[in-house]
Amino acid sequence: MRKTRSVAVAAGLASLALVVTACSSTPAGEGEGDPIIIGHAADFSGDYSFYDSPMRAGAELAIDEINKAGGVLGRPLEYRAIDGRDDQAETLRATEELLDAGAVYLIGTTGSPWAAQATLSCEAGVPISTGDGTSPDLVGQIGECAHHVIMSDNVQAAVAAEYALEQGWTTAFVMRSSDDPYTDGVPNYFTDTFTQGGGTIVGETEFRIGAGDYNVQATEIANLPEQPDFIFTPIFVSDTQVFLRQLRAQGVTTQVVGADGAVDASVLDAGDAAEGLIATFHAWPNDGDARIAKFIDDYTAFHGSAPESMVAGLGYDEIYLIAQIIEAQGEASAEAIIRGLADAQFTGVTGSLTMDPTTRRANKEITLVKIENGEIVYLDSLSPKHVPAVPGD
Repeated sequence: MRKTRSVAVAAGLASLALVVTACSSTPAGEGEGDPIIIGHAADFSGDYSFYDSPMRAGAELAIDEINKAGGVLGRPLEYRAIDGRDDQAETLRATEELLDAGAVYLIGTTGSPWAAQATLSCEAGVPISTGDGTSPDLVGQIGECAHHVIMSDNVQAAVAAEYALEQGWTTAFVMRSSDDPYTDGVPNYFTDTFTQGGGTIVGETEFRIGAGDYNVQATEIANLPEQPDFIFTPIFVSDTQVFLRQLRAQGVTTQVVGADGAVDASVLDAGDAAEGLIATFHAWPNDGDARIAKFIDDYTAFHGSAPESMVAGLGYDEIYLIAQIIEAQGEASAEAIIRGLADAQFTGVTGSLTMDPTTRRANKEITLVKIENGEIVYLDSLSPKHVPAVPGD
């Protein structure tokens, strides 16, 4: 996801130090040789802290585990996280600092400075990811050093559309916002797949991110001549809970389907109004996946509390992915990592991925979650049959 406003910030995150390293967690005598530096210049105190901070927390756990197991190629991993505060100048300074320090890989910010940051990284020949940015057109704008190692918006939107069609839902009302590429682009990918599969979009309305009042949209939906089978919107928390309350207050009981921006514990604050909400996401704990259960246990033991978001699993997996590539290449250089990313295959706590060498985007399953009895629960993990094209591919 790529967002322009904060949706939630975990208590205490803003007080974290500007630079956090995990190499000190390597026990003495383990991982001989110079450290392999992985950098993360991102937003740990501003609008995007909700996404970048969980990724950092997951990455820290992975670094600690790998170093305790002896490091990579006999060398310790060193993770350096610097707060760019979602400010382009600060993020670029932080990125330059990491590159000057010899970082061979960067986890990108989810915030607005990503494109400038990625351009700088590519000029230095150092690979960079999109962080928690799900927009599929990001890496195509930059160059061969940029990679998308998480799910993409076109894929998650397609899963939502195909799931709806499988339920027999053939009519949808779409609510979008042109304020942000995410809230404007996801509905396009959804509509492409839904109509291709025989569904009909019966109407559409616009909302403003962070408006705090969605009675106009709720009233418009309530006054439709005939209610659609469901409403699709990539609305963010905390807008989600406001919209759901106001929609239900209008007497509308129509199913609502969202995307990953709506998945957060805070959406449960909407109470009964949130019941039944379905959304696409990266991963979610379920009885059949021991890897996620172990990750949560290990994370809790390491950090002292359970992860506030499964976005932490993305940072955890990304570190393990890069460690796997370095081991396979037998070389801890930026060039070797770029080579290894081209055809990477990896399975982690957030699922399995196969990198598309042409688009430099990972093919990855999408998780569906649903709110039932006041809890967010795992529903299914799916890959779409039809994947909408991305402009520029």
